[in-house]
This record gives sequence, C-alpha cells and structure tokens, in this order.
Amino acid sequence: MKRSIIFIFLAIVCFYSARAQQPEIVYSIAKEERPHSFFVEQAELWWKEIEKNNKNEKAWFYYYKANRYAKMTFRQGSTSTFKTWTDESLYLKEAEEITGLISKAIPNTFTYYVIIKEGYPNNRERLDALKKAYALEPDNPDTYDEFVVYYETNNNEDKRAEFNKIWYRSNDLSAGILNYNYNVLMSISEGGMILTFGDNDTFPIWMLQDVLNIRPDVTVLNVHLLSITEYRNTLFKKLNIPALLKDYPEGASAENQKEIINHIIKNKPENLPLYISTPAWKQFLEYEKNLYIVGLALEFSTENIDNIALLKNNFENRYALDYIYNQFTFDISRGIVNRINVNYLPGIIKLYQHYRLSGEEEKAASIKKLGLIIADKGGEDWKQKALEILE
Repeated sequence: MKRSIIFIFLAIVCFYSARAQQPEIVYSIAKEERPHSFFVEQAELWWKEIEKNNKNEKAWFYYYKANRYAKMTFRQGSTSTFKTWTDESLYLKEAEEITGLISKAIPNTFTYYVIIKEGYPNNRERLDALKKAYALEPDNPDTYDEFVVYYETNNNEDKRAEFNKIWYRSNDLSAGILNYNYNVLMSISEGGMILTFGDNDTFPIWMLQDVLNIRPDVTVLNVHLLSITEYRNTLFKKLNIPALLKDYPEGASAENQKEIINHIIKNKPENLPLYISTPAWKQFLEYEKNLYIVGLALEFSTENIDNIALLKNNFENRYALDYIYNQFTFDISRGIVNRINVNYLPGIIKLYQHYRLSGEEEKAASIKKLGLIIADKGGEDWKQKALEILE
C-alpha cells in the first residue's frame, strides 16, 4: 500500500512537471502582461519544439515573438548581471538571425511573410508581404494592426477603416481597453488633437472612430509614426501646423520625439486644442505648468483652465465607467486594463478634494469608492497610496 502511494505521488509530480514545461502562446506585450522571465523561458521551450521539427511554423512564430519581447523587456542594471539581452540564455537570438533561419526552414508561409519584411510601416514591400500573409490566413489578427498602420501612414482613410472593421469583428482587442479609450476621447474638446505614444492609446481610438463613428473630430498624433516625414507633414498641413522639414532615418528616438513634440507645441494654431495621453506625462515635465489634468488626458494651455469644471463634467456626465465596477467576460488583457485604469486616479483625487471642500459629501463618497476600486485592482502600492489620500 505504501509503495502504491509513492508511485501515485511520483506520477502526479511527473504529470505536473511535464505540463509546466509545455510552451505557451506568446501574445503581444500590449495584449497580455507577462514578466521578462516568461519570454526567456518560452524562447527555450519553443526552440526545443523547433529542434523536434524545424518545419513547425507555430513554433517558429512564437519563438520569434518570445525573443522579440525578451529583448523589449530586458532591463540592464541592478536587476540584471547580463551585459546584453542575448547573454541571458543560449536560446535567445537577434531578429536578423531568426529571420534567416525562418527563410530556410519555412519560406512562403504566413510566419515567413509576417516576420521577414519587418521595417518602416509605410514601406510598399512590407505591404506586399502582409497581403501574402493575409491571403494565407485572413482570420489571423496578427496582421491587422500593421495594415491599419500602413494605411494610416499612407493617408488612406478608407482602407484603414476597412481593416479596423475586420479587426473589431475578430474580438481581438480588449473590451476594457476600448472602454478606457472611449473615455479618453470623451476627455477631449471638439476638434482637438491628442499626442499618443503606444499601441493601447492609439489603435483603440482609431477603431472607435472608424467602426463606431465615435469622435471622428479628434486627430490622433502618434509620436512614433510622426518620425515618417511625408506622413507627418501631411498631417501637419491638415492641422495648419508648419511643416517640419527634417528626415529621421533612425526612427523615433527619444531625441527625435522631443524635437517633434516641441515643434507641435510651438507652432500649433492657438485655437487648436492639444492634449497629451496621460501615460506619457513624464515626457512633458518641462511643460508641467501648462498641463491641466481633465480626466484621461492632459490639456496643454498657456492660459489658466478651470479643470475642476471639466473633471466634474467628464466623470459625472461623459464617462462610461460600468466596466470598472463589473466585468462579465474573460479578458486576457485584464492586467493591462487594471494598470492603465490607474490613470483615472489624479482626476479622482482632485474631484474628491473639491467635493469635500464644497460640502458635497455624497459625491465625495461616490468618487472615493471609484478611486479605491481602481487602486485595489491596480496593485498593493496603489491601494496604499489611495487609502492615504482618499481618507
């Protein structure tokens, strides 16, 4: 009997050990939050699948993505003793090496076309490769965002809308992220423009505009894409901003971004409202005195703004906040949604303090409840900070 129990225990241990070593789908870091160690581990596990069968397209696809995100999430310094990201594991390789291997192992596949022609988003050769990938797997959403970017940077609004509609129907983009960006749009006054910096503050806005016709009057200026000269100056012409006649062959480096931002701020028409995506506030510290929190955006103004009135109108009348209180479907991006929702807190704190000072205790209690829910889901640090301020 004792011997049987030992064998059963060993069988259970082996079963769970085998499960733990199975490779997993590697999603975009804009879609699912994962630690750096996850991508390093998945690079090894997917490479071992390739060693079993080097024609395994799925293994190549996720191996490439695991390496890409391992590089993007690598932080050199006190938390890492490695000089470069590839030093961390024998299974980590630079993109050029992986694409060379893919070209030999699985040419003319979906993975080959998606990966082999990476480059500037408005490049015609890139579009041709994406079309071939799309023809092979039209229901695979891994090409949709790149089609949207290509047509945006080539000023083809109809085609951008076409692929946003395809993408929307795929249910690939998080409902929580769409809800958040709906409220970003509600933060912006008529005809305003907003500077954005990432996937989750750019693509959802375009999708809401193209598919649901929500706030098409707002112009999105993704600072990374503004490094493309022709695209940038076409947009600037529409906005009556003087052209910035400078090429950035090295792309949107931090220095280049700062130059573009400064050009917009210094040359925009006075009557053109300018907003900054809230997560990017650290890049605008030199303009801090001209930035006003109005909810999920910072409004730039050289004149004083009554942002309390704007915050009240947004939170009381314009924002759709039900998704914060209740979520009835599985969302792989829940961790990301909870993190970006923390951007509500500065506005909530300002409103809470205003309601307390003006004796509106019922409203103060309501906004406090919302703030504590957001902070609790945002993590222990945010929970403690919120409890200290929302006393």
